[in-house]
Amino acid sequence: MSTRFDSKPGRTVLLDVDGTLCDNMSRVIEYLASEYGVDLAPESITDWTFSVPETEYHIGEIIQEVTAERPEWFLLGAEPIEGAREAAAWFADRGHTVAIATHRPPETHQLTRQWLAEHDIPYETYIEEVPENKGALGGDLLIDDYHYNVANALAAGKAAGLFKQPYSDPTAVPDAVVADNWQDMLARFGRTA
Repeated sequence: MSTRFDSKPGRTVLLDVDGTLCDNMSRVIEYLASEYGVDLAPESITDWTFSVPETEYHIGEIIQEVTAERPEWFLLGAEPIEGAREAAAWFADRGHTVAIATHRPPETHQLTRQWLAEHDIPYETYIEEVPENKGALGGDLLIDDYHYNVANALAAGKAAGLFKQPYSDPTAVPDAVVADNWQDMLARFGRTA
């Protein structure tokens, strides 16, 4: 397993969207409060099977529901994670191909592209069909917020960065670059200022 990113120009950098470029969880929390009367802090959601109190659903089902019921509100209304635009631009400016690799449903891809454009997040490629195993994608570096995806990338010989969230487990990917924010993530991949 390789964790070292060869930063010579011409590499492909795969960037996840939710929890990496986009703060979707704040919108999920807002939806839970308005639709279910449930008040949660984002840090209480520690895995994708987290059972939402006072409902019969887990958080993954709630995300599917809000994506289907209110896609524009959910997907276009989310704020970018601080530094996301600068991070994508930093990779692009160094001659890398920035590719968007999200597990969002295909019917939401146009909204995701619109969100990326509205927030001026540069990318060259938008991968239409992302397999469950993101390690199977072509590319040299994956930055994602879910340790499962990062582990698959590492197992496939890619470099990988884990964008730390309450539901991500850095101990599951000891060979990954782990960071709490984009500033630290980019510093670990060579940005000096």
